[in-house]
Amino acid sequence: MSALKLESKTRTERGKNAAGRKRREGIIPGNLMAEAKSTPIEIDSRVFGRMLAAGLRPSSLIDLSVDGQEARRVIVRELQRNPVSGTPVHVDFLQVVPGRKVTVKISVETTGISKGVKGGGALEHFIRVLKVRATPESLQDVVKVDITNMDVGDSVHVSDLGLPPEWEVDVRGNPIVLTISRSRMTQATTGEPGAAEPATEG
Repeated sequence: MSALKLESKTRTERGKNAAGRKRREGIIPGNLMAEAKSTPIEIDSRVFGRMLAAGLRPSSLIDLSVDGQEARRVIVRELQRNPVSGTPVHVDFLQVVPGRKVTVKISVETTGISKGVKGGGALEHFIRVLKVRATPESLQDVVKVDITNMDVGDSVHVSDLGLPPEWEVDVRGNPIVLTISRSRMTQATTGEPGAAEPATEG
């Protein structure tokens, strides 16, 4: 997975007043955490906003430079947003080390339209985010599941996702990720148990 590029500067002003002023100037305050050390930084809100709009995720790798120095490979550890507008107000980055596992959340998304859904079934998506421990080299932005050929009654378990073998997935057993279930309409037309009874004249 290729890394994104982002520039930052050392943040010299601290406190709520300074942070508020910076945000009004189009700057997002944050921190770079590396080897148990936290460095206060600031980034351009417009640049970071474009990264978010393009699909930046918690597992996305970023080459972050500070004051023009050599870039460090990082992930977004925590992103705080304004509760009303949803705009980012603070972001913490965590430097990753090659070969050293890090805990991240990876989205599970579907592609295609299931033939079971086309036939009147319903997609039930139970697990949308996986919490995994993985090396930076094996990270993925997202796990995609092609449901095109799934029919009513078909299910996808965690073991069916084809995850990298070195990933440590934080789940118990082998739970169902998604399934194509029978909708009420499907049950009614097939006459299966639970189907709606036909109306009778009194």
